[in-house]
Amino acid sequence: MAITAEQYDYNVADDADYTWVETMLFPVIVPEANIYALLYNSAKPTLGCMAQQVLISGALCDTEAEMLHYYDNQHLPLPERWTNITSPEGLNIKAVKLPREFRLDYVSSDGETEVHVDWVGMMEPFDIHDPKHSPQAGNAADMHADLEIGKKHKAGHIDMTGRATGTLKVRGRTFEVDCFERMDRSWGPRQPMNIPTCYIVSATIDENLAFHMIVAWNPEKPDGQQFTMSHGYVLENGEVYGLTTDLEMRSKQHGLICTSIEMQVTDTRGKKYDLLAMANSGAPWMPATGARCYNSLMRWHHEGKIGYGVVMANYNLNYLMNRHHRFTEDPSPKIWI
Repeated sequence: MAITAEQYDYNVADDADYTWVETMLFPVIVPEANIYALLYNSAKPTLGCMAQQVLISGALCDTEAEMLHYYDNQHLPLPERWTNITSPEGLNIKAVKLPREFRLDYVSSDGETEVHVDWVGMMEPFDIHDPKHSPQAGNAADMHADLEIGKKHKAGHIDMTGRATGTLKVRGRTFEVDCFERMDRSWGPRQPMNIPTCYIVSATIDENLAFHMIVAWNPEKPDGQQFTMSHGYVLENGEVYGLTTDLEMRSKQHGLICTSIEMQVTDTRGKKYDLLAMANSGAPWMPATGARCYNSLMRWHHEGKIGYGVVMANYNLNYLMNRHHRFTEDPSPKIWI
């Protein structure tokens, strides 16, 4: 069934406890300058609080110190409506015409950083739990909620590729924004220490061809066997087609950074797409206390065309500690991951 406008507001289940989370995420990109901004809102309605984060990167960096801007406040008042997010700290997101149109405004506390963008969806929201959208609905994990595969529940996750237009100001420079990326909206139970290892991949070749996918990742497996398609779609000439489990994918890592990807994906028509990407800029992000996510703004190649899109390599801290924990007498590794 189609996602309704009401589902963009709070979707708190009757039995929701303190782990219930509602999120809204918008990337904003200036591809010609390798600028990547992420605007993220996360709420815990049962606790009456909200967290907000804004990061802006302009180079390939592995610490927050190298970013152009970073704002993080984990203890803010809960907005009355999740479709009209207002904050005393300067990040406001308003649904203009649901389910596709939004207004994003951010002004930093010192007034030196600003984002002002109109965001318009180019498709109907893609529901990973709807078999009419995702061929793996009910048979693949929801990477955004702590749920068993196939379990009936009130949690949800949607993705939607759209176009953002406006301006971005950072470090004394103002950039015109006219980009394509995807937003997402999630709700459900989520323990901050249980974030699964996965890749969240977006690629826009042009206004007529864009991809988005959520890919389960097991770094312990051999190269070429680490990735499994959970959910995804291709938006081609205004039509959306789900992506199947027929996936070939390899990635290269430098530490936590995804530096390149080779992949072939297949949609429900049986059409195959070969994609190659290399990182141009990126930055680390901590969407939850136990999560480590590295965002890479990639330069994508497909059949002689060049596009862009964000790859999020997600780790949980327990997994990293199990691999890298050390006592005093343990040697420091030369290669971290």
